[in-house]
Amino acid sequence: MQPSIEARLLKLRAALSEAEMYLGPSLGRSDTEALQGLARSKLGTALPDSYLDFLSRHDGLVVEGVFLYSSIPRSYTDGGSAPSLVEMNLLARDLGFMDSYVELGESDMDCYVFDSRTGRYQVRDRVAFDNVYEEFVSFDGLLSHILDLIEQRC
Repeated sequence: MQPSIEARLLKLRAALSEAEMYLGPSLGRSDTEALQGLARSKLGTALPDSYLDFLSRHDGLVVEGVFLYSSIPRSYTDGGSAPSLVEMNLLARDLGFMDSYVELGESDMDCYVFDSRTGRYQVRDRVAFDNVYEEFVSFDGLLSHILDLIEQRC
């Protein structure tokens, strides 16, 4: 992850309370390897290295209605919970056309995906999935876009 993007993320973390922002703990190497193995076996695809790098630093992000999925299900203090990256992708793949995508997260309007056919990260409409709003060659580009959205909302 680029240092400038990490700095923006940590600045947000410092400015917001625990209730306003969840930023997951770092994920160890054995955990990222286990997640990669699970993704290959359950989803039939490898997770991109740059997304795994993000998870190795911050296993998930939730703030202002924006989510980047974590490697494991997370429980909230209010009793709710969030499914894991693999669980969310298994749900999405019930639709049939999602097999070449890895859904990395979502917001109220968009979903954030990695298109394994093109190797690109995309911002797509949650309802009209064929609408691609933004496309990036790196996860850092997508993460910067997500941080722009969060910063506008804060």
